[in-house]
Amino acid sequence: RQRDPYQLRCLVVHLACLVELKRKSELFYCAHRLVDAYPTRAIAWFAVGCYYYAIAKYDVSRRYFHKATSIDPSLAPAWLGFGHSFAMQDESDQAMAAYRTASRLFTGCHLPVLCTAIEYL
Repeated sequence: RQRDPYQLRCLVVHLACLVELKRKSELFYCAHRLVDAYPTRAIAWFAVGCYYYAIAKYDVSRRYFHKATSIDPSLAPAWLGFGHSFAMQDESDQAMAAYRTASRLFTGCHLPVLCTAIEYL
């Protein structure tokens, strides 16, 4: 059995932690390595979107979150990132649409509902 050096099953949590901890250089390095290793996987482009979100380039992050959701429309964390990047630029309608999509994909998860509620405030 071959080991996955990136642990793709838990990578979303790792990337989210890097964003929250503002570990921009680690996020850049991780995203760069993922794109090199898995250019056709949504998680690689989600990582790039996370990096640009972390450095506050929200329009660029949106481009990569969109690419991730185009590759894998069921990647709910990418929809959340998409919504966050819209919300950071006061584009509430688009943010709400992304959060609704994430809510459909993350059935039972509180995060999309919480983000939707915050958008209403």
